[in-house]
Amino acid sequence: MRASRHSILVTVALAASLITPTGVAAADPSNPPSSADEVVVRYRADATLAQRRAVLRDLGLDVVSTSKNGRTQVVVGHGMSTATVRRRLDADPRVLAVAPNHRRELAADPTSEPVFPSEWGLHNTGQHLDGTEDKTGIADIDIDGLEALRITQGDPSIVVAVIDDGVDFSHPDLAGAAWTNPGEVAGNGLDDDGNGFTDDIHGWDFCNGNASVHDAGQDAHGTHVAGTIGASLNGSGVVGVAPAIQIMAVKFIDDSGDCGTDSMAIEAIDYAASFDVPIINASWGAPQDSNPLENAIAESNALFVAASGNAGRNIDSATYNFYPAEFPLANILSVAAIDQRGSLASFSNYGAATVDVSAPGTNIVSAWPAEPGCTPCWAWSAGTSMAAPHVTGVAALYAGTVTDPVTPALLKSMVLTRANTLAPTVGKTVTGRIVSAWRAADMAGPTAQAISSHRITAGTIIGSTVGTTLSWPAATDNHSGVPSYVVRRRIGSGAWTVLAGTVTSRSYNVSMAFGTPTEFAVSGRDGAGNVGAQAVSPAVTATLFQERTSLARYSGRWTNTSSSTASHSNLRTSTQAGAWVEFKRDARSIAIVGRQGPTSGKAKVYVDGVYAATIDLYRSTSRSRVVLFSRAWSTPGVHTVKLFVSGTSGRPRVDIDAFGVLR
Repeated sequence: MRASRHSILVTVALAASLITPTGVAAADPSNPPSSADEVVVRYRADATLAQRRAVLRDLGLDVVSTSKNGRTQVVVGHGMSTATVRRRLDADPRVLAVAPNHRRELAADPTSEPVFPSEWGLHNTGQHLDGTEDKTGIADIDIDGLEALRITQGDPSIVVAVIDDGVDFSHPDLAGAAWTNPGEVAGNGLDDDGNGFTDDIHGWDFCNGNASVHDAGQDAHGTHVAGTIGASLNGSGVVGVAPAIQIMAVKFIDDSGDCGTDSMAIEAIDYAASFDVPIINASWGAPQDSNPLENAIAESNALFVAASGNAGRNIDSATYNFYPAEFPLANILSVAAIDQRGSLASFSNYGAATVDVSAPGTNIVSAWPAEPGCTPCWAWSAGTSMAAPHVTGVAALYAGTVTDPVTPALLKSMVLTRANTLAPTVGKTVTGRIVSAWRAADMAGPTAQAISSHRITAGTIIGSTVGTTLSWPAATDNHSGVPSYVVRRRIGSGAWTVLAGTVTSRSYNVSMAFGTPTEFAVSGRDGAGNVGAQAVSPAVTATLFQERTSLARYSGRWTNTSSSTASHSNLRTSTQAGAWVEFKRDARSIAIVGRQGPTSGKAKVYVDGVYAATIDLYRSTSRSRVVLFSRAWSTPGVHTVKLFVSGTSGRPRVDIDAFGVLR
């Protein structure tokens, strides 16, 4: 086996400037999320004081507190579980509602974090920064982190392994983010879970062989990376991409020359894999290949987010390599760095075949271990090391939204397909995209409404089919809006087929065959790409009634006219002013079909006795089987359409061919 020493990615300017904001008050994380034994009971408005006292006596409950109006009490039971207390109260007719006495917290605002205005990677306003470089950004070149945090902060059950140098969990932004080994008892000097590591409470140090995941004066890199992934939303310093998730610290690099080997990296990967960690951040690498390292990554069953390196080279080429980012493994997601103007960072490696996606990697501010005169610390840094944790955070947000088994393939696919195109990276990465936390976090599709109008389309020509226009109300979406719709059709008892995948209006034109029941369905697509459930309208059937149908009544002088171009070779024709035809039918839409030509005049149309329109049938050349007029209703009903001949001077003719109906 060939072992090669791995070094962490060199940051462009480690701690080029330190930011030491004063923290603000936040919720006490030591408080439990709910009071375990307390139950809130709300009595019915008509329950008397005596009845409320009787409830307590009958069930043997103690009162913790009572509201001023007496309708709400906090109670506990004797010798009963909370579930039993709730069940008995639920069954009591004097009780309106009952629930555990949950503890609520302030809905924290990410923008209230003191250093958030400098976190352009999450929310780029075009701000000017002078961290690792002096640069003014371009608004919205970011990962949509603020929008994502307004949807979710991540699922606390998701654990991300930061395999790096150590993580300083004493930092106020990271103290609440530390993963805790559920099988280990802190400080008892025993290997409680039998995994071979004693007191591995928050991870393990494979460099020094102990449970300390942070050594004083070291671990700036891993701490900075961890802050970008999951710094808490607590009113102090920065906020991470996924502030509610847990971080496992797995150290294999430090400042000594004896650490950072492949063997240590492999042990670190195996350790994370032993806890089924779904995502590993690897902001490190080297030019040397290693089959054992590659195999360990492949067997980890985790999405392995790897920095692409900082040599400014094309790692597709045979002349320069960077591993593990370059390993051809399905579970590796390799990351390039961009600056706050959307350009590939000058130092970032790239590769149209080997580097998957990009993320912010310059002027990145995050948590930093304490230094003399700086407690707590935040610092600027740059590198693909800083880009990778943005992607890891996005993957962690997505992992917390799905009910399907979280697999590397699922995470990688969704992170990449929900990324946004970034022109300067096209041809430099596999996707030419920048990751989007917002699109990863928003998994709920819009709520669509069924088609409200099926209308025969005026001006179209009928044949074996009739042109129709479908219209529907706007769909609703809680987060990213509804820029387009999907329209589907089912003919008879057949399968649903997609008519159009991206309709940007709320109407769609489609031809329907006569005599066949047809259903249409509409789904909304939101800004994150989610397609919601389809809203299905009732089946609609198109029918064509000839001009001689008994459903039509004629008054005045009308004659039969043969026409080879008419729908059934016959027209009903009048040139008499005031002559009329009335068609009555239970329908969703009714249309008058006729002929246009140089001798055709005008007609007035009334719908259900109310004037609707005056239509001009003139056309310089003749055209038959034309939908001259149509009207639609949201629900079926009996309606009447009546046409009066106007007797237009010089061109008095009106020809009726048929009546089209949608029902």
